[in-house]
Amino acid sequence: MPMGVRMRRIMALLIIGSLLLVGCGGQIGPGNDPNFSFSTARTSRPDGSACLGGEGQTVAKELINIRTFEIVIGGGSNPMSDADWPSFRPRLPWSKNSTRYLLFNKGCFFRSPGVAANCVGDACVKFVEEFDHTWLLLTNVANATCLPDTTGCQGDQVKPGFMSVNTIDKCQQLAFNGPTIYELSDPAGNRYVMHATATGTPDTSTVQLPSGWQLQAKTIDATLVIEPVGGDNGCYYNIVRDNLVQSYHQYVYAGAQWP
Repeated sequence: MPMGVRMRRIMALLIIGSLLLVGCGGQIGPGNDPNFSFSTARTSRPDGSACLGGEGQTVAKELINIRTFEIVIGGGSNPMSDADWPSFRPRLPWSKNSTRYLLFNKGCFFRSPGVAANCVGDACVKFVEEFDHTWLLLTNVANATCLPDTTGCQGDQVKPGFMSVNTIDKCQQLAFNGPTIYELSDPAGNRYVMHATATGTPDTSTVQLPSGWQLQAKTIDATLVIEPVGGDNGCYYNIVRDNLVQSYHQYVYAGAQWP
């Protein structure tokens, strides 16, 4: 390999590494703001807003802008196909979010970040064009940390016994038909439902959680529908990830304010 090409590749890797380490303990995100807080009141979908997503989506094709922390997902008039996604390599400042196989049955996305809450119809969502395809502006990362401390998370990797926690601004309802869901709980009384895995098969036996956390399969008799929180001031979800890259949406909060 010519020296010039090799040096450019090394510099690109260094740039990516430095950008991914912006957050606490290597978290992808803007870092852990100790003053960041939000209401845990539910944010319901307003009448007249969009409802995108529907049923049948099995793979999340997401890109994260590692400068702005915006996340987009394949959608719109010319989305990338599932067949093209595995070999796709985006250019900076975009990076692939880890490929995940989805466990929820239906999604209803009703507003892109930065859009007024009283929006109507198509005005509620934003699309961008990158890499000759269209992408829906899905969310941005509002805060990021790692539990029980920041040493356990490096980029999108989580060490055994740790959990990464990303707070995202995402106006989306998710439905889990059951009859089996996978519920994570922490010692404070917060609960989370698994929404995606790296393999397509949830693992409750070999995952290594922080002390006091529990993961179990749970049978539900009716469809579980979860909504963002924040009341009139936001559409927040806490997204946690374990050492097996299993990801969860928080849907039960121990208090009226988080944290």
